Amino acid sequence: MFGWKGKMLRVDLSRRNCSVEETPSDLIRDYMGGRGAGVKILFDEIDPRIDPLGPENKLIFATGPLVGTGVPAGGRYIVVSKSPLSGAIANPCCGGYFGPNLKFAGYDLLIIEGKSPEPVYLFIRNDVVEIRSADQLWGKWATETERLLRAEMSEDFDEWELNNMSIVTIGPAGENLVKFACIMSDGGRAAGRSGLGAVMGSKNLKGLAVSGTGEVKIADVDGFKKAVMDFFEEGRANETLEKRRRWGTWSLPGRANKTGTQAALNFQSGYFEPFTKFEDPDFIRDSIRVRDEACFGCPFACSKRSRIEDLAYPGTTKGPEHESMALLGSNCGIGDLDDIYRANYLCNELGMDTISAGAIISCAMELFEKGYLPEKDIGYPLSFGSNESMFQLMRKTALREDFGDLLAEGGDALAQKYGHPELFMGIKGMGMPAWHPQGIEVIGLQYATNNVGGCHTKATLPFYEGRKDPKHHVRLTKQDQDYIAVVDSSVLCWIIYHGPLWGEKLLSWLQITTGIDYTENDLSLIGERIWNLERIFNLKAGISKKDDRLPKRITDEPRVKNQVVHLDRMLPEYYKFRGWDENGIPTPEKLQQLGLEKEGAGL
Repeated sequence: MFGWKGKMLRVDLSRRNCSVEETPSDLIRDYMGGRGAGVKILFDEIDPRIDPLGPENKLIFATGPLVGTGVPAGGRYIVVSKSPLSGAIANPCCGGYFGPNLKFAGYDLLIIEGKSPEPVYLFIRNDVVEIRSADQLWGKWATETERLLRAEMSEDFDEWELNNMSIVTIGPAGENLVKFACIMSDGGRAAGRSGLGAVMGSKNLKGLAVSGTGEVKIADVDGFKKAVMDFFEEGRANETLEKRRRWGTWSLPGRANKTGTQAALNFQSGYFEPFTKFEDPDFIRDSIRVRDEACFGCPFACSKRSRIEDLAYPGTTKGPEHESMALLGSNCGIGDLDDIYRANYLCNELGMDTISAGAIISCAMELFEKGYLPEKDIGYPLSFGSNESMFQLMRKTALREDFGDLLAEGGDALAQKYGHPELFMGIKGMGMPAWHPQGIEVIGLQYATNNVGGCHTKATLPFYEGRKDPKHHVRLTKQDQDYIAVVDSSVLCWIIYHGPLWGEKLLSWLQITTGIDYTENDLSLIGERIWNLERIFNLKAGISKKDDRLPKRITDEPRVKNQVVHLDRMLPEYYKFRGWDENGIPTPEKLQQLGLEKEGAGL
């Protein structure tokens, strides 16, 4: 078998049992791997109505056929589960080295089920799989957990293997079931959205340590080598990718702010004056960057490790990326780069999604400023720009202390508690990302129809498409959503393959690596099948047309360029174009076309 390893590892924490299964050929054929395979397994093995923090929920770490092959930007993995934040399907993606290490250990997927009675971590070294005690790690921050795990295993590994081992952890937020807790790996990378750190915490699973010494077979080795060299040449000549190499996402805050599409003050604006200094991304690079870091097999090294001179925030961390800078910065009224760094550092170490944290805290700030949230409930003032209050609130949220216990439940719970649900800028319970939809209308449709909720990584973010015919937005949204579903199933990096290199590169890599003569139509069908299966999961979980919405601020209040997002015009066209009925339910004809009749039964 080329590309895939042909095996899945299943770990039952309740029974402390580990078993190896064959990766089903029909799973590969119909869903490829990664996100698609994970969604299909989850759909088949759990009731979508279960409590996401109960032992019945499963956590699936999934790789795809291109992971670990040496395909540039092919070093990622997907985590699939039911989200405790939204109740919807969850499939955050993460870079680094964990995905390749899982493949090198011999597995396409890792399925974790049940619940351990005490804290544990999972150790995987090729065919050696052990469930080990994590009592000594419980309560530790993410970086300290990783350091302690490496120290614990230092006697069993030589220096090279120890350094190349991948470690996935949760912080205190995951342990305390904060509903937007994330999964951290490889020194600061995050599978950030949807709260799957809380799912790990609910299973008493503190972390995973994975080391593999195998390889991934490639069908056309000579063709592969040539394609890699050609890619490097094209990449060096590509201006967009060169900008990614130099600045990562640091070129975006100033760009978004300049065009009026930057989330600011809980989306009350698309512009934040203190961010004008970021129009020169070298300001950020020269201020906090320590070094560039790359995911496995990637020549672009768009990840930036950073540091500030503050003994209260020792060491270094990843980022902050643009989304983090926006949600923790401009959206909370914070314009100082060091303060944005501090907020990002705390989220990484405590194990909280930066986007959700910023969306929830900015909601609290607006509630406070408008007099709906009394200071006595918080314990201190919480106006926009209150940096120290924000830092304190982050710690309390991760530990579920005082007012932080309410914030740990998510933005919907906070806004409803104080009688103003319209002030949480969320979709399906998940806070919106950095790009203000009123500045780029098609993004509003992408956000509203996203199966996971308010997330920016499930379509291609056509930054400056402007305001065109609704049918154009509909076509672009469906095309992009289906395409990214395939990118996430291969598993390639969305940042690199979402624009400059587009789909022809993905098709070529799959053909050369697997030896399967994929066509563009094959990939389109796989992507559409994945998107529709996620929709079916959500429908059976109770998420429906009523949840395909945007905050009223976006649809009713012209805050950016005197514009609103006309979702009411686009949504019916979107449903029709997808082959769904007026309620957003896939029609029998669409289910038959995609081979989803069984999955869609009872809708």
